[in-house]
Amino acid sequence: LWSRRSFPFAPAHLQKMAARAAMQAQMDALMGKERDVPVDKRTNRIIQYNDEEVDKFWIAGLSPYVIFRNTRSDLGNWDKIIDDDAKVAWDALSQDKKDEFGYEYDLFRLCEQLVSDLDKTIRRTKDKLASDKPISLGKESQAQVDAFTAQIKDLQTKAQLLGDEGDVDESMKANQEAEELVKKKDAILHPSYPGKEKVMEVCEICCNMMASTDSEVRQEEHIAGKQHSGWQKVRDMLAKLQAMNDGKGPPPAGSKRRESRSEGNGDRESGRDSERRRSRSKERAPRERSKERSSKDQDRDRASDRDRERQRESDRFGRDSAYRDRSDYRDRDRERESSRDYRDRRY
Repeated sequence: LWSRRSFPFAPAHLQKMAARAAMQAQMDALMGKERDVPVDKRTNRIIQYNDEEVDKFWIAGLSPYVIFRNTRSDLGNWDKIIDDDAKVAWDALSQDKKDEFGYEYDLFRLCEQLVSDLDKTIRRTKDKLASDKPISLGKESQAQVDAFTAQIKDLQTKAQLLGDEGDVDESMKANQEAEELVKKKDAILHPSYPGKEKVMEVCEICCNMMASTDSEVRQEEHIAGKQHSGWQKVRDMLAKLQAMNDGKGPPPAGSKRRESRSEGNGDRESGRDSERRRSRSKERAPRERSKERSSKDQDRDRASDRDRERQRESDRFGRDSAYRDRSDYRDRDRERESSRDYRDRRY
């Protein structure tokens, strides 16, 4: 919507429309959307904390859209409603139940972003103030300042000497003349604020500019103002939410449900792993027994092979021995026959 703050040169009729819409949103938040409906036609529906039209930030503890309305930090149009009964019902919930909705997490993220942006603006403003140079004086003005400085020093020395001599009246007169010269000197150095230097400072809470010349009443009004108090509430809420869960802050919506589901899945997975290991061990046992039997059979086969090999070697040795014995017999027979022939021929 058009607004004077965002579009200062918007047409008048659009500015009126924006103001009317803002007023309507405020009335809806305070009196409900059925405020103009006749009593006999109202639904009288009980508003729940999780209804779409309810301001979830306000339910969780703080609504920056509400506290900054019509201030320099206005966050824009906000049509969510505020219901006290819904807030009471929310406060009655346990913390685990609240964490399921994630309203506190959303508020935490919003406050964190707002404070971060404001702190950046504060740092930029401080840098700008630090870079501002003092007013440069002309030659004539600088000569007057130097003359006043010398005269002030002489008068202060004179007043000190007169006071030591006991001439109180003359000492006071010299001090008064020195004070008058100090005022004239300040009037040249700081023409807008004669007699007192004006130093601009930025508020560390709300980024408002404060002058060192501001009175105590002005400073108290600043602290009690809607802008300063609103940012103080936002910073306090951010610190409170940040301290939850041992400094981790509130969890997102449904995170605990996902964690419990993952833990349950982990338990189921571990159960499945155990079941797989048991089934594998059952399948492995017959195979191992079969391997043992086959190993024993192989050992027996190798032993049988060795026995058969030894038997064949023994049979072969026996045949060779018999063959050698028969050869020896034949050789001896031949020798006897040849000797007998030799004797016969001789005689």
